[in-house]
Amino acid sequence: MSLNSAARGAAFAFLLVGAGVGFAAIYPWMHKRAPELAKPLPMLKPRASAGDGSASDPVKPPPLDTALLKQLEDKVKTNPKDVASLTELGNMQADQQNFTEAARWYKQAVVADPKNIETRNYLGEALFQANNIDESLAVFRETLAINPTHPEALFDYGFVLLQGKNDVQGAIDSWEKLVKTNPNFDQLDRVKQLIETVKERTK
Repeated sequence: MSLNSAARGAAFAFLLVGAGVGFAAIYPWMHKRAPELAKPLPMLKPRASAGDGSASDPVKPPPLDTALLKQLEDKVKTNPKDVASLTELGNMQADQQNFTEAARWYKQAVVADPKNIETRNYLGEALFQANNIDESLAVFRETLAINPTHPEALFDYGFVLLQGKNDVQGAIDSWEKLVKTNPNFDQLDRVKQLIETVKERTK
């Protein structure tokens, strides 16, 4: 998935999943990649209901570049603190939907650079997609302890609270903090729209 201008302008699509709220599509513009990394990280995706086959159809992973994979693995053997290579290894596994393996690489990247917020967000997302909800939430709490107003971390934390714990109020609180503390955020209106939609559909 390419984070181009068209993707950044993509519309929201919301749906109800069971008693909770799910999203058919969610903010491809929220996650900007570092310029040295070539591939986008998959977005947080909704948990599909068991009876909805269309929602659970997986996106076909891109072909795995095994030569690049080996090259990156060799680089991190030589330099275990090569954050860019560790992160790209995580990205490659996430692209293959191997989220447990992706989280393993992201964890190493976080150890190498504990204050790297973007890498922490990738780790939290991978853990969520691997259904490690509590660990994902713990990562986002740690991230927000470093930077309490980081917009992507606040958004993702709310998302995982909603999707993973059905904690509607917790999600709204996190997103409202995003709005309050990031008045110049370029997607502020969309976050506000999301808050109102969730409130309306959970009345």
